[in-house]
Amino acid sequence: MTIEDIRNFCVSLPHVTEDIKYGTDLCFSIGNKIFCGTRIEGQFKTGIKCDEFDFGYLVERQGIAPMPRLSVTYWIRIEKENALNALEWKHYMKKSYDLIMAGLPKKMKQSLTQPL
Repeated sequence: MTIEDIRNFCVSLPHVTEDIKYGTDLCFSIGNKIFCGTRIEGQFKTGIKCDEFDFGYLVERQGIAPMPRLSVTYWIRIEKENALNALEWKHYMKKSYDLIMAGLPKKMKQSLTQPL
């Protein structure tokens, strides 16, 4: 999965915004909460949120590690583009999106789903 593939998938999800944070990270957010961030300079690194079960399974795979300082909330850092196949990438990015959406305050969720 390339950075462009990650971007194309993330922006296809409803209500997603993107911006550069921390100088080198292209971040994708829902309701101003990041669900996926990928480094655009230097070594490939992408972070996503998982549930507890997926976290335990994924950090055992080569090229995936607990996200420093965020692993207590089940964030992982994918350090190799091929650590997941294309279907797995999409599955786990969508799951991260869903986890962040579920954690948004009720008012925020309502504002995102209101028709324009």
